[in-house]
Amino acid sequence: MGVTLGINDIKAVTSEMARYKNMDYTGLSFSFLKRRLAYVFEKLKIRKLAGFFERLKEEEFRDEVKYHMAVKVTEMFRDPGFWRYVRQHLLTELEPKFKVWFPDTPSGEELYSFLILLEENNMIDCVEIVCQHSSEKLCEEIAQGVLEAKNTELNYSNYKRLEESDCYDNYFVEKNGQMRFDKRLLRNCIFRVAEPGINKHEDEIFDFIIFRNSGINYSYSKHEALHSTILNHLRPGGFYAIGVKEAVPDNLKKALVVVDQKESIYRKPGVKSERLHETI
Repeated sequence: MGVTLGINDIKAVTSEMARYKNMDYTGLSFSFLKRRLAYVFEKLKIRKLAGFFERLKEEEFRDEVKYHMAVKVTEMFRDPGFWRYVRQHLLTELEPKFKVWFPDTPSGEELYSFLILLEENNMIDCVEIVCQHSSEKLCEEIAQGVLEAKNTELNYSNYKRLEESDCYDNYFVEKNGQMRFDKRLLRNCIFRVAEPGINKHEDEIFDFIIFRNSGINYSYSKHEALHSTILNHLRPGGFYAIGVKEAVPDNLKKALVVVDQKESIYRKPGVKSERLHETI
């Protein structure tokens, strides 16, 4: 029988995990933590809190916890309208050289989707991309091109909705009987093991930050703080994508300009662009 977690149990678990590097989950909502921790305990066959606390002393076990705490993106080119807008408008604004940050990369789908757009626009070598997650195992999987095979048809359907070329199969290779994303397209990607949104390189600045629907499970105060921290690394005139399920925190509304309200794409004031500028 699994462990039933009450509010006090969740506080105890998150407090204990926060003692270790890249394991601070205290800013997440209780409803999310209740669901996710139940999933983690089931996957790792945890029956008692005391046993869980004891095993946290093991580095390999801690990475397994971080790996299973991740909520993976379930499909490539999720919200095709977003990717159409990126291809048709933002990529031309980002040339000729630019830097992109994925502050939370729980799986490869978002990254691979972006790389396909770059490849099809002959921009794959114009970019440096920084991806991060708190799980080393997960970062390694993404760097190896691991993709959920069960979503192949949905991924292809989303790709076709971009109304562009039909080269989807060109971006995958077969390895050990499984289809993997072509690692050649990952050549300009850097993978860092770090908590979502926390950049240890204080002076690092990006032209485009993609953090879609990653903040919805945080408490309001943590949500505000997280977006504010991330925006410190966006250059003036740079773009910020937060996803259709997200909303800009009230304290940051004056710090951003709407680029596309429907797809939740914003721009940090500093460089004028009449074609992309709207009022917030």
